Amino acid sequence: MNFKEEDMGFRLVQRAIVVFTVLFGFLITLAATPVWSADISELERRIDILSDELDQVKSSGGSSLAQRTTVHGYGETHWTASEGSDTKVDQHRFVVGVHSKITDWIHLNMEMDFEHAMSELEFEFGYLDFLISPSMNFRVGTMLMPMGNLNEFHEPNNFFTVERPDFHKNLMPSTWQQAGAGIYGSKGDYSYRAYLVNAVSALDSSRKFRNSDFIRKGRSQITGIAVNDMAVTARVERKTLGGQAGISFYRGGSAGDYIEEDGMLTILMADYKVKRGPFDLDFGVFKGWVADTKEMNAACSNFGEIACAGTIPQSAFALMGTFAVHLPELMQKKTIHDVIPYVQLQKLRPNDVNGDGAAYANGKNYNVVTIGAAYKPHPQVALKAGYRTNYYAGKKAAGARPGKQGTDQSYFEFGVGYQY
Repeated sequence: MNFKEEDMGFRLVQRAIVVFTVLFGFLITLAATPVWSADISELERRIDILSDELDQVKSSGGSSLAQRTTVHGYGETHWTASEGSDTKVDQHRFVVGVHSKITDWIHLNMEMDFEHAMSELEFEFGYLDFLISPSMNFRVGTMLMPMGNLNEFHEPNNFFTVERPDFHKNLMPSTWQQAGAGIYGSKGDYSYRAYLVNAVSALDSSRKFRNSDFIRKGRSQITGIAVNDMAVTARVERKTLGGQAGISFYRGGSAGDYIEEDGMLTILMADYKVKRGPFDLDFGVFKGWVADTKEMNAACSNFGEIACAGTIPQSAFALMGTFAVHLPELMQKKTIHDVIPYVQLQKLRPNDVNGDGAAYANGKNYNVVTIGAAYKPHPQVALKAGYRTNYYAGKKAAGARPGKQGTDQSYFEFGVGYQY
């Protein structure tokens, strides 16, 4: 090695030592600076805030209320043709519903019903669910009554007939809702709902019981109505024998402040629904009793016809059975399409025992035989057709115009129903 090479190596080492010394001093200076410490603290604070916000997002089930809210609904259009009457079409209902997860344990559910081509607007239900555990939850608001297996789940793809069966709509309110609070849950093969609600009314000026449709007109929209009576309603369901069996109960006063007596209304319903292979069976029984009918009917004469009908029955009774066959499944065809011929029998006694305690038929009690078919190109869409005949226990005079209650009548129905 010559002198020049030694001198160059020495200078390189010297420069490296100088650079290292400067950098080391700069780092020590930064570490000792309060501003750098403050920046670290601020960064830690912001990380904590972001962590808390992330936890809130996770607990709420989404990053925004819009992402945690879904819209759903259903609709029905019906055509009806009968002898001696014009064919009629009705955009019966179009329903818009909202489900929103306010948090992971507080959910909002509501539906609005635009009926008869939006000529009527009805509030179907709106309530909050507080999710505590699978076996015990709390519900408060305007709720569908757990009466029968259709009132709470009445979308058109859940039944085969064009219209909802009379069993579910002509003795009690269709889409029957009341305001109140209660509990619900499930465990194993069992599920239940139990509510305390405002009661239906037999004597109110806009709500009344009648011998033509029992308590159907006893409810009204929850629009500042007087709460003179309360009721308890409950339903228990069990999965058994390959299907589902259910028992429903309702009991509450109906006379309000019009008479001293309560006019206690009691309803019991039982049903069983099963699908075995390609065969469907749906069976139901209804029994209702009204106390103090003599006193209530006597009071009606003082109020006038506008207040109540004066024909409140003591009891009502009904039976329904539906048998259907899923043809593609019967023929072992794998397809999303479904063709379902059915036959339905109904026995309806809205005036099973009249207000004076006598059992009689006066043109209000009737039987229904319906034969038809439903075609489902998709599980959420149904095209339905049926031929229906009403047979009345007590008939009007010969020559009475068809289509009136008390006269046997037959008509053809066609409808389309959908759920989204």
